[in-house]
Amino acid sequence: MMKYKKPAIVIIGLAAVTCVGLTACLSSDPQSDAGENRLSAIGSLKEEEIGKTLSELKNEYPEGEITVRSDGFLDSAAVCFGEPGAEYVYCFFGTQSGDAEKAMNKCGDQLKCAGFITTASMLCPDMEEEMPFEDFFSLIGVDDYEYLVGEDTIAGEGWLRFAYHGMEVMVNTNEPAPGGGWDFTGAEIVKRDAPVSIVDLEISNANQDLVDPVLFG
Repeated sequence: MMKYKKPAIVIIGLAAVTCVGLTACLSSDPQSDAGENRLSAIGSLKEEEIGKTLSELKNEYPEGEITVRSDGFLDSAAVCFGEPGAEYVYCFFGTQSGDAEKAMNKCGDQLKCAGFITTASMLCPDMEEEMPFEDFFSLIGVDDYEYLVGEDTIAGEGWLRFAYHGMEVMVNTNEPAPGGGWDFTGAEIVKRDAPVSIVDLEISNANQDLVDPVLFG
């Protein structure tokens, strides 16, 4: 079952985004989806890297590695590239199986950076150590979001999903389980270290089309 917070406008699918112009987390033109403008709001992430090919990023960051992250997407692992220990990595696509590294290497000249896997503090550096949903979304200027919870939730219970400056953002509000995976808390709190994915769905879907024949061929 999906529950909508701050339901001034009830929607189906991804949420609409509005602007709170005085917060440091927002750009002056939050409705713009054009390249450099749509992500200028997001912390210290390098928004200019969106759309660069994997090959370009490898040349710029020779210490970078291909990684498969289990904390970035609610229903699949995120296939990424980045430097070890970095505060964020560049995300390309999601997968539940297949040889992700083979697909990345084979399609590196065509695959484009679709976004980032990071933490809530990189999305909004001004946030507190932990914040109730209402305060967190007020800070970043988002009015509508989805909180995935309940018996009808197929995957991703405890995740938040919302639209932000032309991107899809997913926040994992769960706690790491001792044996691996995640424990659902239902606390409706966003912590600074909460795993977050920020993705351009158009680029991500195009990447998926490129790699699926390699992953499952």
